[in-house]
Formats: sequence, structure tokens, C-alpha cells
Amino acid sequence: MVDLSIGARFEAGRVLKHAMTIFKHDALAIALLSVLFIAVPDALVTYAPVLLADERISAAARNTWVIIIVNPMIAMLGSTLLQATISSRALMGMDGRDRPSGDRFFGSFQDYLAVIALGLVTTLGIMGGFVLLVIPGIILSLAWMVAVPAMVTERLGVMDAIRRSNKLTGERRGEIFGLCVAAGLIGLLLSWLATLAFSAVGNSLVTTIGGSVTQTLTSAANALLAVAIYYELRWSKEGTPAESLAAVFA
Repeated sequence: MVDLSIGARFEAGRVLKHAMTIFKHDALAIALLSVLFIAVPDALVTYAPVLLADERISAAARNTWVIIIVNPMIAMLGSTLLQATISSRALMGMDGRDRPSGDRFFGSFQDYLAVIALGLVTTLGIMGGFVLLVIPGIILSLAWMVAVPAMVTERLGVMDAIRRSNKLTGERRGEIFGLCVAAGLIGLLLSWLATLAFSAVGNSLVTTIGGSVTQTLTSAANALLAVAIYYELRWSKEGTPAESLAAVFA
């Protein structure tokens, strides 16, 4: 039987539907995972330099180091782990209900190490691209956008996951870029409105907590978007696994 989905257009509306469906099916777990991988590391990065301050190092020097190096690395690694767990849970919802736990990727210590290694490779590559000329960083971020869900869903190694992501995104990078820009602008607008609302309260603690909540929600939305883009790419380019995708995204 010919799968008519093969060669179908990449549709942003369908991606958003995928993301909303994944969230609806697993909202509580995704919220808790977002706190674990995004909010907690962000708080540690923000307050650890203050608690462990060395009087010989100026506050400006500490803040510069955190902002330029540590903060982006922690944020991107947290996003990588969040994508991996969301992908794993979405896969279990699709076709892993009857699998033995040992046949699933992402759960053992080795799986975490593999995902962290992938996160380090892609993070350093993307950061290097942005440092050089910005454009290479954008291209790499688009090319490697679905490396994490590909690794988890298809049980791939680090380099195989990167190659798989390159192949899947391929000629769809223009559409992916447009979708990401639109989602980013909406996210910036909502973040700005949230910041105004928290600032209006006039309480520094509320403002700090509100900023952390906003960043956590933004990171969770980005992780969901990456996973949804992966499934849309598989469905539109390869038509597989059509039955499983139809079941979970019905």
C-alpha cells in the first residue's frame, strides 16, 4: 500500500498540532521535567556565583563569565535533556506501550551520557558558528534541530543522530526557519508582556520568580516544537511510521 504522506508539504499548522497534542497527553510530566532541567539549573547558575563568590574576583568579572560561557551552555544542555525526555515519553505513547523497558532508549545512565554528549557537540558547534559570523550558527541550529529526538526515537549514536537530523531537515530548513522566527516573535511578545506584569507588582522576588517561570515556559515550548518538527519531518518526507503517528496525533 502506498503511503500518500510521503513527499507531503511541511505544514506549520500540523507541527503546532503535534506539539499541543504531546503536551496535552503529558502536561504534568512535561511541566515537572521543565522545572528539573530548566528552572533549577537556571537558579543554580544565577545564584551560585553569589554564594561561592571569591572576594578577589570582581562581581562584574563573575557575571561576565556566567553570561558569556556558563549560562548558554547550561541552558542548551538543559534543553537537550528536556527534548530527550519529551521524545522518549512521546515514543512510548506512540508505539512503546507494549515494549519491554529494556527495549526503550533513554532511561539508563549510558543513555543520559549519550544525550549529554550530543548536547555538548551540538551546543559547542552552534555557539562557535554564532561567534564566527552568526549565519553559520543559524544554519547549524536549523540543521541539527531534530538531532535529539532522532537519537532517542531511532536509537542512534551521536554522529548518526547529527547526520540523521541533517538529512531530515534538508530542503525543509527554510520552512523550519520561518516557523521558528514566528514562534520566537510570539514568545518575545509574551515574555515582554509577562515582564511588564511582574514589574508592575513592584516586588523584586516576584519579578525574579516570574522571570524564571517565563524562561522555563519558553524552553518547554521550544523543546516541544523541536520534537513536533521531527515527527512532522518523518511523516512528510518518509511517511513513517504513519500508523503510529496517526494514533498519537489523532
